[in-house]
Amino acid sequence: MKRSEKILLMVFAMVFVVVAGGGLASFGIKRYREVRDDAERLEARLSAMSQSIAQSRDWQARSEWVDANIPKFSSHEEASARLIQMIEKEAASASLKISGKEMMPKKQEKEGESLGYFDQASVKITVTDAGEKELFAWMHALYKARNFVGITRLQMSPNPQGKTVNCELDVTQFYRESVATKLSKAN
Repeated sequence: MKRSEKILLMVFAMVFVVVAGGGLASFGIKRYREVRDDAERLEARLSAMSQSIAQSRDWQARSEWVDANIPKFSSHEEASARLIQMIEKEAASASLKISGKEMMPKKQEKEGESLGYFDQASVKITVTDAGEKELFAWMHALYKARNFVGITRLQMSPNPQGKTVNCELDVTQFYRESVATKLSKAN
């Protein structure tokens, strides 16, 4: 082998070592970073799981309270009717006149979408020419966490003729639909 061939072979070997070594080093650094990131994610998940386990008694007590106190209705229509009765009763005690009410249809579960753990009944209420003090007292009386009732949408505008407001709001009650057991005669 000639001297020039040896030099070319040495240069080619060095270029090959640099390229192959650089590729291997790049791959190794990339894998190291992935493993480090995975370890950090697992550490954070382990911490969250440990915290959840430490709080499990509190959450179990809360779950039992919810199960014991959530209203149970036989149908969406019954829940909506009771909600309207409660809204009208609170409006009468606050001296408010409800100018419009509409039961919202039961939400249907779409494919790939969950409606959540509870059923819900919503009513759209319209109040016109209401004094702010009476309106806010009424809304405060409606918003009852113990009854699982809340105002889920509120749109308010001032009335141009005076110191009153017009208001449209959705009031929602969360509940569980209890299926009545059918009794049958044994033959």
